[in-house]
Amino acid sequence: MNDDKNINDFEFWGKLTSNTDNLIEMKNKIEYLLREFGTREPCNRFDIGNSIEFILNDCIKCAGFSITELPNAKRVDVDVNNYKSLSIKYSSIGDITLHNSNSTINTDILFKDTLLLTLDGLYLITNEELIKKNINIQDYLVNAGDSLKLKRKILTTLNKDYPYKYPINILHDKPACKNRLTSKVFYKQFLQEYNNYQQPN
Repeated sequence: MNDDKNINDFEFWGKLTSNTDNLIEMKNKIEYLLREFGTREPCNRFDIGNSIEFILNDCIKCAGFSITELPNAKRVDVDVNNYKSLSIKYSSIGDITLHNSNSTINTDILFKDTLLLTLDGLYLITNEELIKKNINIQDYLVNAGDSLKLKRKILTTLNKDYPYKYPINILHDKPACKNRLTSKVFYKQFLQEYNNYQQPN
């Protein structure tokens, strides 16, 4: 990629979706994550969301982009070099939570360019393309008091005549999920690092 050239949505999407092996690997990782851990346990939900974000970031990197992960930034999750900053969201059912305002009254009702993953597909939803397709994003936004949500019915609209969608069939059998605690995995890794730290040189 030419580092002096800013790419557009079409170029980013084309490169991201051209490597099917990369997308299959992303799908397999997420299926394993949901099969082993899932989100039934409330304490898992934040970690699962972050892990899916990291998996998608890896997918972007494997497509040949240089990125900066922004796990603590407001409203965006990754900056793609020579492209733009994106919010990354995963949603399996219901309206899509775009952001929470941490138990305060939400006053931020702007839609950020978003890479959205559902069980059925991957979508690049940008304000520029929404305008081109005469889709008024305000018709789909809901200020839920302490959060901003995107009505799920937007997927019906995007599935009609929107260019940046890629079909992905993520298999997720919730009753079969093992519901392992992500905190236990972290604790096991922590103990390993701690024991190595405690060993004398």
